[in-house]
Amino acid sequence: MIRAMTALLGGTLLAACGTSGNSVPSTNATEQVDLRHLVETEIAGNGIERYPLEGTVIPTPSDKQSRYELLRQRKTAGGTTIAILRQQRGDRFVYARTEVDCERNLFHVVGVADTRAHVETNVAHDGPLRPTAGLPLRQELSRFICQRAQA
Repeated sequence: MIRAMTALLGGTLLAACGTSGNSVPSTNATEQVDLRHLVETEIAGNGIERYPLEGTVIPTPSDKQSRYELLRQRKTAGGTTIAILRQQRGDRFVYARTEVDCERNLFHVVGVADTRAHVETNVAHDGPLRPTAGLPLRQELSRFICQRAQA
């Protein structure tokens, strides 16, 4: 009985969190979250932040339309780095929780949300850590995060 209720609750939560085909998160674990255009999705906030946060600006020459900030980062027990990022374009903003393996130059998104509080628990289904080769924005973000982790 408890298993059936748990499965039903899980299905209900997944259905409630479902989004259209162009938005994130996706239920396909092999898809990538499009960080460059995340601020254009329905996940992004509308410019009204209860507690505006200021982070460290990340230089991103590959995306001059957006402002990316590193709000927080921490090391995991496995040696990777979890970083909370904020992207802003105009009056829209979005938060991303990322994981970076600095030694192997791997990166993925593990959560996205419209608030700093929600990004800690929301899941983005971005798949496993993978190389940033050919992905300039992810390379710029991971390089900055890794340099800060070593400082």
